[in-house]
Amino acid sequence: MKKIIWSIDKNLKVFYLIISGRKVGFYLSNRLYKTFFMYLKKGVLVDFEVSHKKKKIGVFSYYQVAHFNQIISLNPFYVHYDLTKMRKEMKEVIASNKNYLFIDFEMTMPGYHDHYFFTEIIQVGYVLAEAKGRIIHQDGYYILPKEKMTLSRRTKKFLNLDEEKFFKEALPYEHFYKKLEKLIKKYQPKFVVWGKNDLTAMNDSYVLHEKKKLTEDSQFIDLLKLHKDYYNLRDDLGLFKAYKTYYNVEFDQAHDAKDDALVTKFVFDAFLDNMK
Repeated sequence: MKKIIWSIDKNLKVFYLIISGRKVGFYLSNRLYKTFFMYLKKGVLVDFEVSHKKKKIGVFSYYQVAHFNQIISLNPFYVHYDLTKMRKEMKEVIASNKNYLFIDFEMTMPGYHDHYFFTEIIQVGYVLAEAKGRIIHQDGYYILPKEKMTLSRRTKKFLNLDEEKFFKEALPYEHFYKKLEKLIKKYQPKFVVWGKNDLTAMNDSYVLHEKKKLTEDSQFIDLLKLHKDYYNLRDDLGLFKAYKTYYNVEFDQAHDAKDDALVTKFVFDAFLDNMK
């Protein structure tokens, strides 16, 4: 639907259009409200899709906006949002990189009665590859916590870890840091993660281990956010759900960083194909 806004109601998160001589209201979800409502004013041109859902507020029902295609101020003319252009730019940015490092971490979890807790990386998995191309290098291993020599019962249960085996095989954080440093220097990869947690864990690890940062946030691509923006998804999408959607194949999720990093690459490749 493509119409000029007649009026808005900020309190109700609603904008109104005149359709066939009637004033009709359209409701924005919290996500759309936070992102787009600042651009919505009387006289602004909106191109949007309508959800099959309706929202009842008081005695009135409103159609719910599924997503916007365009939001344009007409006087003066200014394009606030253009979905087609955004998708094109997204594709160009992704395609501009040669090498990608798909990386995933598993982290410690607090005990059931812990009051103070600092999350630590205890497993890393990564795949260095060309976009939709060959895998150059891949690895995965456990990483020793900085001080603790035990893992919480919640961590062991969630990751299905044998504590004795873990501490026998785990490598110092320094090993991970130096290997990552070499990969960055040699390949200058763009990092690809699924969600914000891995980026946060990486930044926190530098602080915890008193290391100089090897990465900047701008070097990371959040593949989950790309999916939400590109497909206008209302809710978060699970990595393995995305894999099944693209390939129509089940992949058992075992909370293993090595598997997750590889699946992230597969989903990334399929996403690039689908953008065409």
